Amino acid sequence: MKYRDDIRKIKPLLIAITYCILLIFIVINFNVISAWIARFMHLLSPFFYGLGIAFVLNIPMRKCEEFIIKHVKENNFIYKKKRGISIIFAIIVMLGLIALFMSIIIPQLFTTIVNLINNLARYINSLLSNINVVFEFLHMDPLDFNVNGDLINEIMRAIGIDLNNLSTTINNIVSGISSAGFSIFNNIGKFIVELGNWFMGFMLSIYLLGSKETFIRQIKKVIASIFNYDLCQDILAVSSKINEIFNNFISGQLLEALIIGTLIYIALLLFRMPFAILIGAVASVMALVPVFGPTLACCIGFILILSVNPIQALLFVVVYQTVQQIENTVIYPKVVGNSVGLPGIWTLLSIVVFGGLFGVIGMLLAVPFTACVYTFGSMLVNQSLRRKRLVVSSDSVEEIKSSDD
Repeated sequence: MKYRDDIRKIKPLLIAITYCILLIFIVINFNVISAWIARFMHLLSPFFYGLGIAFVLNIPMRKCEEFIIKHVKENNFIYKKKRGISIIFAIIVMLGLIALFMSIIIPQLFTTIVNLINNLARYINSLLSNINVVFEFLHMDPLDFNVNGDLINEIMRAIGIDLNNLSTTINNIVSGISSAGFSIFNNIGKFIVELGNWFMGFMLSIYLLGSKETFIRQIKKVIASIFNYDLCQDILAVSSKINEIFNNFISGQLLEALIIGTLIYIALLLFRMPFAILIGAVASVMALVPVFGPTLACCIGFILILSVNPIQALLFVVVYQTVQQIENTVIYPKVVGNSVGLPGIWTLLSIVVFGGLFGVIGMLLAVPFTACVYTFGSMLVNQSLRRKRLVVSSDSVEEIKSSDD
């Protein structure tokens, strides 16, 4: 008995010593451990791809399933196979959107890029001429500079690109990559491996969607077996809130991006502006990145139209900002709503930080991740203030007096 009491007394000390030894080991072998973790995460990449695809496909699948439950009788064949039909519907929607993008946007984008390259000298001279018109209006000296095809070719050849001989250019690029230590076959192999990972992720997502209730129940059983009842309920409540935030943000953001791209395209058609499809597509894609995306899309559209007509370029800015204001004040609150509830300053900081750490994917996921942290941080702060019986305003911090006082 005394032996057990002694063990109970030194147990905290043993735990502290164990943690210190483990921390020292991690610090000393940090590079090796981080390399193993990175390799392990890379091996799990198909699983993460599958989770991401399943999360996105779950949105149209759930809508289709709710529609079937509401409008189809229980003894009907469609009702009995509602999960499989809903998964097929979600896949068709995803493939349809990809096919629409590939068939409409890609050819237009390719044609525009080819025309820009072939008429690069003319576009630059037109742009310089339009800038000179603005300079003359401001009573400034015009730019005395002229660009021709030979000058463009010389500049391109100086950086290793020959527009007159595309095959030579491709060979130079390939040889340059090879001389840098990368083989084209190695790049093809990496592409095939990555494509295989995405395919495995897609197949895994279908399996996850088909048995999502089973997986959710298994995860809940694991959580309940590890933690006590109260902590288990807290974890499930937090997980449910996170799922709600991500669902509302992703579904709303995708729909909002489609709407803003369509509105920009229609507005450009009404005002007979060039590059309508291309700018509408750019606006739709950039809308997925809050704050910076719409601004960058406006700059791209302005530069494209400025090379053709400066008056239309200025009109484009006015039209674009008008559509954006309508979208921000009318459409966005209806589509996305206040589910994220993230102030503008935190939105901006989250995009900067996550974009710097994780690139484009980080910028896309910055807002919902930060919204989760902001939501639960606010809950903890408010609970702490209630326990301390404090009321905080912009002017003061006051203590709530109890009735006994």
